[in-house]
Amino acid sequence: MSSDGEGVDPTRQLIHDLRNLLAVVVNYSELIAEELEDPEAIRADIQEVKAAAEKAIAMTDKLPRPGPAVPR
Repeated sequence: MSSDGEGVDPTRQLIHDLRNLLAVVVNYSELIAEELEDPEAIRADIQEVKAAAEKAIAMTDKLPRPGPAVPR
């Protein structure tokens, strides 16, 4: 596997990227909980959470869509 992403399974890469973004949400949420006395720090952390969530939402466009439901 090369360092520029060639040969990487796209599904594995998508999972990796989504997990990284979810980790940002979790970690910044923990920071917010620790910074209750610092409104500016909380505001900055919330911006990071928002940015990560927006990227994750955009990534869902790359997920395969299920076909139509098959009647039984």
